[in-house]
Amino acid sequence: MKNTLKIAVVQFSVAHLKPEINLKRAESFIKQSSQNNANVIVFPEDFMTGSIFGDRRYLDRNHHFLNQFQKLAKKYSIDIVCGSWMEDTPRGAFSTTNYVDSTGKVLGTYHKNHLYLSEKKFLTPETKISVFDTKYGKAGLIICWDIMFPEIFQRMKALDVQIVYCPSYWYKEIAGARLKRNPDAEENRVDKLCLARAKENNIILVYANASDVIQYSDGAKDTLIGHSQIAAPNLGVVAKLAHNHEKMIIQKLSTKKYSTK
Repeated sequence: MKNTLKIAVVQFSVAHLKPEINLKRAESFIKQSSQNNANVIVFPEDFMTGSIFGDRRYLDRNHHFLNQFQKLAKKYSIDIVCGSWMEDTPRGAFSTTNYVDSTGKVLGTYHKNHLYLSEKKFLTPETKISVFDTKYGKAGLIICWDIMFPEIFQRMKALDVQIVYCPSYWYKEIAGARLKRNPDAEENRVDKLCLARAKENNIILVYANASDVIQYSDGAKDTLIGHSQIAAPNLGVVAKLAHNHEKMIIQKLSTKKYSTK
């Protein structure tokens, strides 16, 4: 096992309901991160389609998206945390993320445990966690709203997780009426959660959020907060995009000290 790694975090601007465009742009980030000797690249939640609002026509089927990222991981010899997408399975519809290693092998799969309010209408919540070995230490996966719940981190830490990856699609409008009192309410919440979860559990927390604003035909919008970051318990926030524009950061880290063994 290697005790150091370079992590690329992509704060991705999603083309709504245009997976072909998003896949092509994702490959450009993968290529760039590989050329910069990154070991792992992390994408946001729902970045292949954006919000689908319960329209089952846009659920991924037969691991179509996953197969594409397995090919890209092998092509560019890099581990990929595949953001997440909503998929149809024999057990129900899930919000799913995968960790694919540089040979194209799926090391970890996770279905979102804690669904956001709008997701509960058409997705199935999972109860299982996902902790697995990688070349760079023991990793765990969560998705977005999961970060609100300390218990899921405690369950992963009981399995000696060292680094947790969190693809996210977090937007300002979650705050509702609180936005009038504090326009940065959600940015503040995410910043505090990332650092707290890293310190509480003695882990590295990698948070990859979507960026920019998605405007819908009915006048509604998602103002993504960005704020993608990497937090470590002793070092604090070691890398952060303190804005909501598309950008990639690459950070070198050691996982050696973040183990109970």
